[in-house]
Parts: sequence; structure tokens; C-alpha cells
Amino acid sequence: MRSFCASQAAVLLAGLIGVCSLSQAAAPSCDRSCLKGFADELLASIVARDPSKLPLASTYAASENSVASSLAVMVIWRTATASKGSYYVIDPESEQVFLIATLSEGPNDTLLFGRLRIQKDLITEVELYTNRSRGQGGFQFDPDGPSHFPPAWTVAVAPERRASRAQLLEVGRSIFDTSVKAPEVSSTCVIMENGKVVAEDPEVLKSIGPTPKHQPAEKKVDLGANPDGTVPVPCGNPPDRPTDKHARTNIVDEEQGVVVSLAVVHGVVEPYLVTNPTVSAFVPNALLRPYAHMLKAQQDSGRFHAPALRQMPATAAVAELHRVFDGKLQGLHLLVNLGAPGSVSPWVSQ
Repeated sequence: MRSFCASQAAVLLAGLIGVCSLSQAAAPSCDRSCLKGFADELLASIVARDPSKLPLASTYAASENSVASSLAVMVIWRTATASKGSYYVIDPESEQVFLIATLSEGPNDTLLFGRLRIQKDLITEVELYTNRSRGQGGFQFDPDGPSHFPPAWTVAVAPERRASRAQLLEVGRSIFDTSVKAPEVSSTCVIMENGKVVAEDPEVLKSIGPTPKHQPAEKKVDLGANPDGTVPVPCGNPPDRPTDKHARTNIVDEEQGVVVSLAVVHGVVEPYLVTNPTVSAFVPNALLRPYAHMLKAQQDSGRFHAPALRQMPATAAVAELHRVFDGKLQGLHLLVNLGAPGSVSPWVSQ
């Protein structure tokens, strides 16, 4: 009897140990500190121009500006000379870290963004994008942005003010799916693009970006609010925003209240006439009609005579970050890397 009971106990103990082991195996092996360490290692490796410093899986996936490539032959590992400011979105549950960083390439700075996936303490996925100018980013551009993000993006948020993971994922899905309700927007929400707080020429904003319905009359922008004559752009996801049924929303930083969605957006590079010399701007197809009407009115006015780029198609790889706390959208950051028209993401099975 004692022997039988002892056998039962041994079997039960073995079962409990097995369940415990399975539970431990299912838990993420890389916490916030661990993921941050991998992101730091990535930047250090780039500056050292030595990808061999990274703990890569025996087989890994990687791309630079949407082109599949081993790290050993990526351009950024051949050109970077220093790493400056950085901003991380850390998600232990999906074992991913999204990063925005400023890298120096000699006298010029480059905006780097992308993500890493870590499994069993090895890097299994590296998806990177580099913007060296407004021409690669499509519109706004400030490579030094990660060094001076506004408080809406950096202020610490107490646990009771945070959104849940499920709520953040819902917000993330709303970015490129208009059937999902967009979040309510805080009156102090800050919109950024490619490292820069977004501002617009008042004439252009009036034509293509009317104040959203959620924006109270007393919060409407004042013309000439900035020293350069531009005005701030209201935050929020417009109802006619670009969509992508293949958008990826699986990076959530619950501690910071940030969700990342990655997508592909098709559009057109148009002239932007109100600067001298005339520059250009990427306009998604979903937003093209009001921009085209505004551009025609400018061209017909006879006020603009500088050489201007002819309309040409392009496709953008997009990472869009939303920050949510106190039940409202507090920040929106759009990161864009332009590519060939009609291109798709190598990270998505079409």
C-alpha cells in the first residue's frame, strides 16, 4: 500500500513538473530589459560595422528598405559612423522590439526604424528602414527626432491610466481598417511624421486637411502659429485614411501605451509648390483627390513658376505608432519609406 501510494505520488509529482516545464517553456524568454539589450546591440553592431557581433539564429529573415538581404551586405552596416538618440517600443509577449533611432553617416544623420524578433535568445527577424532625406520619407523629415520627442510620447504613465493590450490592438487595427472605429482623440494629441512634429502651410492645410469633427472650435489652429508660418496639423485618423488588408498589428508596449501597425500604402509623389525651391510630397491614393484639386488651383493661380516634379507613382512601406492613455489617443507617429510603385512587403504572404 505504501509502495502504491509512493508510486502515485511520484507520478503526480512528475506530472506537475511536466506541466510546470511546459508553462515555463510557453512564457516569453526575453523580458523588457532583455529586448532593450538586443536593440542596443543592434545599433552598436551597425556603428561597429560588424554584424557578427549579433546573436543571430542559424536561419534568420532580414530586409533593408523592403529588400531581403543578409546583414553582412546591408548598406547601413557599411555607412554608419555613430548612434545618437533612440526610442523603443518593447513587447515581451510577441518577443519583438520596434526601434526608431538616429544614426550618423559622416556629416549627415539618417533616421532608422524597424523591428527585431527574438526567440530563444537569438535574433530571428530583422526588418529595417533608413530615411536619409525627405525624398525617401515622402513628406516631413527630422532624422534627429528621437533625441527630442515631445512629452506626449515620453511621459511616464501610471498603470491605472494605461490601456489594456486588447484595447491597444483594437486601436492598432483601426489605423488601416476603416471598419474598426478610430479612437477618441485628446485635444493635446501630437502627430509626428518621420521624426518631426507635423506642421503644414496654412493654404495647403485649409485645402486638404480640414479640422476634424472631434476638434472643438476653440482648439482650431491659428494661422501662422509657428515661426516659419506653418500651422500644426490636428491629430487623428481621417475616415478616408489609406487601408491595407495585409497590415500587421502585433507589437504592443503596454507599459508605454504604444501600438505599432505596419502596412503598405500605394500613392503618388506630387509637387509641393509652396516652397522655394519646389519640393515634393507623397500622397496616398486615398487622399489624392483633395490634394489634386488644391494643386490645380495653385497651378492655375499663376503664382508658382519654379520647376516642379511631374506626378509619379510610388509605394510606401509604413509603420504607424499610436500612443493611448487616459482612454484617448495622445500621439500618432507615421514612419514612411518610399519604394517602387506597386511593390509589396516581403514580410507578408499575399
